[in-house]
Amino acid sequence: MNQLYNIIIKQLVIGYIGATLLLIYYKIKGRKVTYEQILNEVDSKSGIKKYYYKAFYLGVGFLILIVVVLSTMAGLNPKLYDPNK
Repeated sequence: MNQLYNIIIKQLVIGYIGATLLLIYYKIKGRKVTYEQILNEVDSKSGIKKYYYKAFYLGVGFLILIVVVLSTMAGLNPKLYDPNK
C-alpha cells in the first residue's frame, strides 16, 4: 500500500511541475490556456485528459534534466563535465 501511495504522489508532483512548465510555455506562445484546463480538460473523442499527458512527460523530462545537472555538478558524472580539467 505504501508503494502505491508513493507512486500516486510522485505522479501528482511530476504532473504539477509539468503543468506549471506547460503553462509558462503556453503563456510565452500567447495561447489562452489556464492551469485548470491543463489539469482537468478531457478530450471528447478519446476520453483522456487533453493537456495533462504532455504536462506529465514534460515534468518527467524536467526532473531527469535536474538530476543530471545536479549529479554532474556534484562530480558524480565525470564523463559529462570534469571541473578539475
